[in-house]
Amino acid sequence: MTILDQSVVLLRGVHVAALISLFGTLVFLMAVAGLGSTSGHLRHLLLRLVRMAAASALLSGLAWLGCETAVIAGTDSLAATLRAVPVVALQTQYGRGFLLRCALLIAVPPLLSVRRFGLVVASVAAGAALAIEPLLGHAGAIGGGVGAELIGSETLHLLAAGAWLGGLLPLFLAISVLPHNAAAAACRSFTPIGLASVLLLAGTAVAQVAVFMGGLPGLFGTGYGHVALLKLALFVVLLTIATLNRFVLTDRLAGAAPRAARHYMRISIAIEMVLGALVILTAGWLASSTPGTHEQPVWPFPWRPNPAALNDADLRTELLVALLAAAAGVALAVTGTIWRRIRWPALAIAVVIVILATPHLDLLFVAAYPTSFFTSPTEFAATAIVHGARLFAGNCAMCHGVEGRGDGPGARSSPSPPADLTAAHFRAHNDGELYWFISHGFTTPEGATAMPGFSGVLSSEAIWHLIDYLRAHNAGDAMRRTGSWPQPLPMPQFDAQCANGQMIDLDDLHGRALRIVAASGDEQVESPMPGDVDVTTILVPRNIAARPAGTACVATEPQAWTALAIILGLSPDALAGTQLLVDRNGWLHAAWRPGDAEDWTDPRVLAARIRDILAHPLAIGSFAAHAHQH
Repeated sequence: MTILDQSVVLLRGVHVAALISLFGTLVFLMAVAGLGSTSGHLRHLLLRLVRMAAASALLSGLAWLGCETAVIAGTDSLAATLRAVPVVALQTQYGRGFLLRCALLIAVPPLLSVRRFGLVVASVAAGAALAIEPLLGHAGAIGGGVGAELIGSETLHLLAAGAWLGGLLPLFLAISVLPHNAAAAACRSFTPIGLASVLLLAGTAVAQVAVFMGGLPGLFGTGYGHVALLKLALFVVLLTIATLNRFVLTDRLAGAAPRAARHYMRISIAIEMVLGALVILTAGWLASSTPGTHEQPVWPFPWRPNPAALNDADLRTELLVALLAAAAGVALAVTGTIWRRIRWPALAIAVVIVILATPHLDLLFVAAYPTSFFTSPTEFAATAIVHGARLFAGNCAMCHGVEGRGDGPGARSSPSPPADLTAAHFRAHNDGELYWFISHGFTTPEGATAMPGFSGVLSSEAIWHLIDYLRAHNAGDAMRRTGSWPQPLPMPQFDAQCANGQMIDLDDLHGRALRIVAASGDEQVESPMPGDVDVTTILVPRNIAARPAGTACVATEPQAWTALAIILGLSPDALAGTQLLVDRNGWLHAAWRPGDAEDWTDPRVLAARIRDILAHPLAIGSFAAHAHQH
C-alpha cells in the first residue's frame, strides 16, 4: 500500500470518526442531557463539541476528497489533483455523495440556534450525513437488490456506531461536570442507547460478513477478514468495558464512595474512546480495501464445518440428538449459574451431558486443507476443459488410465491403487480439495509417495483447467452410463456471435433459458416457439467458419464442440445433432440425441420441456456444498 493509499485510509477514518462524534453528541443531547438534573454548563460544552465535530468532519472530508481524487484520477502533483477535484466531485457517485454530505454538515451549526425542533433537525441532518457513507464504499458500487440491502444494513450499522461510540465523549464530559447522582442518572439513561446500538451492530455485521468476506472462510482466511477479526476483538473488549461501567461503576457513583467511582469511570470511558477510535480506523481500512470475496481464502484450521452431514439420512438423527443434548447441557449450566441453590449439581450434570454429546458432534466437521475453500476462477470455460483434457493425457493417464478409472500402466507399480476418477466419491470433493490433492499429491501411511504433487510441474491456472476437465469427464461418464448427470453441472462457457453481429459470452445471457445445438452441417436449428416460451438458441458448429442465421447465435470457439462431447460422455464424432437445455441460472437440465424417445424436433415437445425448465430453474447454492460453483 502506497503512502497515498495510507493517507486515504487515515483521512477517511478521521472523517468518519468526526461524523460519528457529531451524530452521537446530538443523540446524547436529546436523550441524556435533556434530563432535568443536567446543568447548563454541560449543555454549553456539548453544543461546542457539536460545532467542533462538524468543522472537523468538513475539513477532514475535504482532505480525503483531495487524496481520493489523486487515486481516482491518477494524478502525481498537487496542481493536477486540484484540477481534477471538480470533475470527481461533480461527475462521480462518490463526489456527488460527498457534496451532499458537506451541505448537511454546513447546515448543522445554524440549526442549533433554532429554538423549536432545531436540535431534532440537526440530529436528522447529522444522521443523514453519516448514512451517506455506504454510498461512497463497496455497498454503493455493487448495485441491484444486493447493493440496496447492503446499503440499508451498513446505514443501520453506522447509525448504531454513531449513537454508541459517538456518545462516549459526551458521557465522559457528563461524568466530569455533573453531581454524582446526576452523573449516575446520565449513565443509566445512556444504557438503552448503548444496548440498542450493540444489538444493531451485531445483527448488521452478519450481512457484511456474508457478502464482503465470503462467510467464515473469508473471515479467517483473507487479509480483509483478519482486519475484520481485529475490529470484532476491539468490539468485544469495548462491550466488556461498557458492561463493567453500567453494572459496577454506575451504581458506585451514587454510593458511599462516588469520588473513586467517578475517577475509575472516567478512566474506563477514556479507554472506551481509544478503542472506539481504533474500531473506526479499522472500519475505514476495510472500506478502502478489496473485499475478501475477491481473494482465495487460505483456511488456517485442520478441520472445517460440514453442514452437509445434516442432509445425510444415516447421520441426521444422531446429530440432532447430540445437538439437542449439547443445547440442554448449556441451558442447564446457565440455569445453575443463575439459581444458586442448584448450582453445583446443575453444572456437574451439564458437564457430563456435554462430554457425552461432543464425540457425536465430530460428524459436523471434516478434515481441511489450506485450499479447502478455493473456488475455480475459470468459469468452467470450454477452453479450460479441453486444455485440461490434454494435461490429463500428458500427466495423469499413465496411472489413472485413459478413461480415469485408475487402471493405467503405472498403476501396478504404485504403492497404493490410483483413484477411480469416474466414481461417485470424486464428486464429494470440492474445488479447493481437488486443488490441494493435485498440487501436493498423496503419501501412504508408511511415507511412500502414492501420487506426486504437481505444483512444481503445472501452473495454478493449469491445475484449475485439469480440475475442470476431471469434473466434466466424471459427469460425462455418468451421463453415458445412466442417461443423466448425477448432480447439477454448469454449462461450459464460450463466446458466440449473433446474427446482428454482437459478440457475447454465455454469462451475458444469464437470466434466459438456452438451447444449445451441436450441428456439423446445415441442420435445421431454428424451431418456431409459442409466444410464452422465451429461449435463446446457440449453435455449436463443428466447422467454426459457420455464420449465424435467423435469431440464433453461433459459438466462435472450436473447443466448445469438444467440451460438449466430454460432458455428454460422447466422442466428438458422435456429437452432431445433440441438443442441451440450460436454465436461466446457467445449469444444464437435459440433453437429447437424435433417436431418443422424446422427439425435440417436434416444436410442441421441445416447448413443453422448455416451459418446465423455465418454471423450475435450479437455485444457485440449493444443492450439496460439493457441487462445482462459480
